[in-house]
Order: sequence, then structure tokens, then C-alpha cells
Amino acid sequence: MNPSGGPELNISRLLKEARLSEYSSTTGSGSPASSPGLKGLSSSSGTGSGGEAGAGTGTAAGNGGAAGADPSSHRLIVGVDFGTTYSGVAWGYTGSPQDIHVIQSWPGGINLTSPKVPSKIAYERDGSPPKWGFQVKPFQNCIECFKLFLDPQQKPPDFVSLPNIQAQLRTTSGLSTTPRTIIDVVRDYLQMLYDHTMTTLTRALGKTFVENTRIEWVLTCPAVWSDKSKHATLMAAERTGMARCFQIRLISEPEAAALYTLKSIQPGNLQVGDNFVVCDAGGGTVDLISYEVTRTQPSLQLKESVTGTGDLCGSAFLNRRFEEFVKQRLGPALYYSMKERTKLAALKSWEEYVKRVFVDGEDQDVFPIQFPGLPDDEVLGIDCGFMSVTREEIQGIFEPIIQEVVKLVDGQINSVTAKGKQVTAILLVGGFGSSEYLFSRLKSKYTPMLATPVHPDVVLQPVDAWTAVVRGAVIRGMETIVQTRRSRHHYGVKYWEYYDETRHDPAHRYWDTTRERWLAENQIKWYIAKGSEVSEDKSISFPFYITFESHHSRILVDELVACDSVVPPSCITDEVVTVCKLRSDLTDVPKHLYTTGRNSKDVEYEGLHFTMEMSVLSASLVFELRVNGVRYGKVTADFVQ
Repeated sequence: MNPSGGPELNISRLLKEARLSEYSSTTGSGSPASSPGLKGLSSSSGTGSGGEAGAGTGTAAGNGGAAGADPSSHRLIVGVDFGTTYSGVAWGYTGSPQDIHVIQSWPGGINLTSPKVPSKIAYERDGSPPKWGFQVKPFQNCIECFKLFLDPQQKPPDFVSLPNIQAQLRTTSGLSTTPRTIIDVVRDYLQMLYDHTMTTLTRALGKTFVENTRIEWVLTCPAVWSDKSKHATLMAAERTGMARCFQIRLISEPEAAALYTLKSIQPGNLQVGDNFVVCDAGGGTVDLISYEVTRTQPSLQLKESVTGTGDLCGSAFLNRRFEEFVKQRLGPALYYSMKERTKLAALKSWEEYVKRVFVDGEDQDVFPIQFPGLPDDEVLGIDCGFMSVTREEIQGIFEPIIQEVVKLVDGQINSVTAKGKQVTAILLVGGFGSSEYLFSRLKSKYTPMLATPVHPDVVLQPVDAWTAVVRGAVIRGMETIVQTRRSRHHYGVKYWEYYDETRHDPAHRYWDTTRERWLAENQIKWYIAKGSEVSEDKSISFPFYITFESHHSRILVDELVACDSVVPPSCITDEVVTVCKLRSDLTDVPKHLYTTGRNSKDVEYEGLHFTMEMSVLSASLVFELRVNGVRYGKVTADFVQ
């Protein structure tokens, strides 16, 4: 029996195809120190070859899980959809890439089968292992929606209180004198997912197979998150058992959803030049990215059409609006006097029945919602433990959220149209994306606008919409389908150059004692324009020239900056934010690669031309330092935005 609902798993075939050998790898990081001296951009720039296995922060490698396997051998790919309200895990084997298995059973779920597990965790005051997911009982004090706090730039919903969460962390830290942080909570939850996944894999495939097969983890995160927040997710994962496996990488949620959805309708319904808007509507965030089909045979290839967008307008906000509606209907006195079990039953009735099946049809004008224990009241519309809610009232609960989603979809369609292209269809995925009402509203609005004789159905809702993201994460581990993406910001580096009074602000002028020249600091060289195409196969090279005196450290600090203005400034202003500080260790660079010079005070100095190379992946940045095309030293990134 296959609980995932997919094709039956042929264990003997997997074991036969697997090549059992040993693998090991290590990673390192540079020392956090700074260096004085002259550092400026050279006159040349170039493009090198990049990838995901750089000395940076986009991926992680460990020395466990498949110790010593031949890199060309088959792998187990584990996708993790770490969500605001629910999370999911799926896995596949490169020896049978058509089979993707979604984990359906969870600790505490008893006989329940579910493709997702609640993103909740409850700590015990005595320091015993925390409860998580379905183990957290109704009304138990727990931490939820903690994913949203990984990105401080995104305002969380009103019903999620950071002070309350911090208070819980202070009082549940066990024997530790240091309170837990949000990163600790994310790590602990991901560790629980990891442990359960490894148990599931071992039961399905056997301990020997799992221990001798490379395991790669692909985690999803919102596309609208800042680089710092994406990096924080990766760092939390690296503090779990996932770090012992071969690789960890990130993929944006809408990209993962697009991979699964478009692969599932390929090849007959896709043509080169088709453009699709992917709307990943989840519990907290709604993410949108548009993709253009660039190839269908022999394998599917896509590229981002326009820059993605998103906002916090997921289904969790519908639950909050429902609670506010009930409070207004009943009045504060009756609402706050209700038993918690009554509230839970009402929310469950709303969540599992009304919110999912509600459509704007005339066949049902009144929807009964359970409120067990409430006395009958004709004025309040309560009879036999049910509250009658009209179709118009439910529409009122949905409407502000629907309008936010429509505004995001409009933005993507307008951006694609502005490039002279036509949107073929809208792919609606995610938990909220499974809503019948959201589907019908988008269909009624966009069918007259986008439908053609060739493509009459303009809003597509996959059967597995709720698990599209986690299935797509597994597909990403199997193959590379998205060839280019659109940069969400202008990216550049801060540098120093020779001062020119006709171009530079006098406030930026300073005297360099080594080279005995006036320099202009806080200048910016922009290398990636917002909305421009970037590829994983081509890194962006930032060329530098730096000088050292004999007592100077060979550990450098560079700044990667970003800006969202239409025309970015040439120097540091309030419009510019620091993305991360890059720390590079040059101690291993051979001496013969340095140039030498001597100033008027007979002080000898050395100079070095080098390039910092950045690869832009789906949801992360990878950095390398090269001299004359050869990689030297280590690069670590400290994200600040």
C-alpha cells in the first residue's frame, strides 16, 4: 500500500539501481577581521562560470548521509515546504524520478493521514523534548506562525504577537540561562521534521540503503523575503541533522510550485513562448512569479518573465477576519465568555468546511457553522448549536483578502503585457490556492481578459495544489528547469576610487597614507539591475584592486549593497541598504601574484587584483573569491538586510 497516493514504490528496483559507496566532504569559513588599505574597482569586469557548490552561503555540505558515494550515483532528494501555518515533506529517488512521495503520517496524528503538519511547537518548562505538529494539543500554550519573524521587514498579522512569543521563549528555556531566539525555534522545528523524515525513509527503504545513499535537502521559502531572511532559513537548517547530509539548498515557493504544475501538464499543453503567472497562496504569504516556456523538448526549460511580487495576505488572515466577525456578531461579553472548546469547534467548522468549499453561487444562501454549547438566540442567528452565516457575510470576510490577491495578479499580468507578451494562464497553488471561492473569483475576472480559442481555461488549479510546492522542491533536486531569473533589486558593491572634485561629494574625500592620494569613499558600482536576467550558470564578477602594507591583515571586508529605486545612486544614500558584509581570507594567495610599490616615505606596499564572484540562485546567493581565475581562500557572508 502506498499512503502517498502516488505510484507504488519498487524497493527492489531502487536497491538494484543504487550504487552503494562512500562519500565525504567538508566546509569552512573565514575569520571575521577587517583590513585597512586601498581597495578600489579595477577598470575591467567580466563574467565567469558559477554554480551552487561555491565557497559561500547558498549551499551547505556535510560529511554524513552517503559517506563516500560517487558524485554521479543516484541520490535521495528530500523537499521541505516550511510553511507559516503548515509544513510538508516529500521525497524522491533519482533512479525513478517520476515517483514523488509525500509524507502523510505524523507523530501525534494517531490514525490521521495528512500531507501537511501544523507549524507549531510547544516547549516544556522542565527542558524535556518539545511537542510539535499534531503533538500540540488544542489550547496548549505553543508557538506558531514563527516563520514570519525570520523576515523583520514583513509586518506579521495582528493576531501574531512577537512580545508574546518572546515571553514564551524566556519562560521555557529550561536549564539554560539564555532565552531561545526565533532562529532557535526554527532550528528545533526543522530538526523535528528531519528526525521524522529520516525515520520514514528508513522504514520505507531500509537503514543500509539510506545510510549509503547521498541525501540532498531542498527547502522552500517565500520569494518576497529579504536575502537575510533566506540566509537565516538556511543557517537554521544547517544547525540540524540536515547538515550531515550531502547538500542543503533553497528554492523559492512559487518557483517550486511552477516546476510541479508545469511538469504535470507537459508536454501537450505547453508551447514555447507561453507565459504563466504562478500564484502561490499559502497560509501567511501570497507569492507570485511569471515564467515563460523556452523549451519543451527534450526537456522542459523556463525563464522568469518579470520580477516576482508578493505580500502577507494568506488564508491565516481569513481566520482572523472570521474571528472578528464572530466577535462583532456575538458582542464582546458573550464572545469572551465562550468555552475554548466552542471556539475551537467553530474555527474548525470554518476552516475545514466553509472556507474551503464556499463559492459565490445562488444554490446556498446560508452556511451553518458549529458553535456547540451556545444557547439558542434568534437575533444572533444561533439554533441548536449552529450559527447561520449568510453568503453576503462570508463574502465580506473574504473580500479584502481577495482584493489583495487580485492586485498582485494584476501587477504580474501588467508587467508581462508591458514586455509585449501575453499571459497564457494563471496557476493557482498553495493551501489558500485550493479555495473554491478564490478560484472562481480569479476565473470570472481573468477569463474574459485572457482566454483564447487555443487556451480557453486561464486559471488552472492542480489537483495537488496544497502539495505543489513541496513536490516541486523534489523536482528541483532532480533537474534544473528554470534557466534564468529576474533580479528583485539592483545589486552592487561599495568601493573607493580616486577623488575627482567634479564628480564626488567633498564629504566622501579622505587621504590614503599608503598611496598618498585623495580618495572618494562610499562609492557604488552597480552590477545587477533590478529586473535584469541572471543565471545560475554565470556568476557576476566584482573586480577589485587592494593595497597592503606589511602589517596589514590579509582578511578583507567588502559590502554588497542593494537598492530598489528606478535609477540607483552612485554613492551611499538613504535609498541604499547593505545586504551583507563579505569576509575574504587572502592568506593563501601566492606572493608572486601581488604587485609591489613604494611611496615617497619609502614605505613598501603590495597590491592585488582579485574578483568577488556572486551566483544568484533561486532563493540564495553564493560567493567566491578568485585571483587570475583561480579560487583562493574562503568567503563568508554576514547578512544585515
